[in-house]
Amino acid sequence: MKPMLISISREYGSGGREIAQNISERLELPVFDRKLIDMTADQCGYSTKFIQENEERMTNSFLYNIAVAGPYSPFVETEALPQDYVFLTQSKIITKLANENPSAVFVGRCADYILRDHPSLFSVFITADMDFRVKRAIEEYDVPPEKAYSIVSRHDKQRRRHYNYYTGLEWGASSNYHLILNTGKLGIETVTSILIELIKHA
Repeated sequence: MKPMLISISREYGSGGREIAQNISERLELPVFDRKLIDMTADQCGYSTKFIQENEERMTNSFLYNIAVAGPYSPFVETEALPQDYVFLTQSKIITKLANENPSAVFVGRCADYILRDHPSLFSVFITADMDFRVKRAIEEYDVPPEKAYSIVSRHDKQRRRHYNYYTGLEWGASSNYHLILNTGKLGIETVTSILIELIKHA
């Protein structure tokens, strides 16, 4: 298997996190998901809870600051609002981890965009129909059945707005990824197997 950085973007409840963990375990690759929250919190000086609540929120200041000062200037880091600073810090962490790990799995957090120029990147988007995702939200995440649809929809909306805002691209659009797979049609185990075979023989 040649070096490969796998970014897995996913709709809420589609099983993307589980697929990432399966790939990590079977191919013995590091996976960076919730661990990124702790690393970002350490560097930002914010609590883990604050990062969890703000990493997918957006503000109106970021694009203006980038246009004026560039993405890694001191101005942006000191003047950006907390959500922007979280995104910038997390972007640097993801880039550093990609440089330190020839092969690894990244879950969400715009990693497909942040690492878009990396020669080893293989970006995947995991989707599924709403019924499948609502069912998983209830069974896997203990979401109250009467609130499941609205919670799934809200998470998707937050991820879409966050991705579209910070990348200028459309979340889930086929042109942004190397591969899109539907767990509602194929199943989580089949999607995992497909990706492992592709990674092994790429």
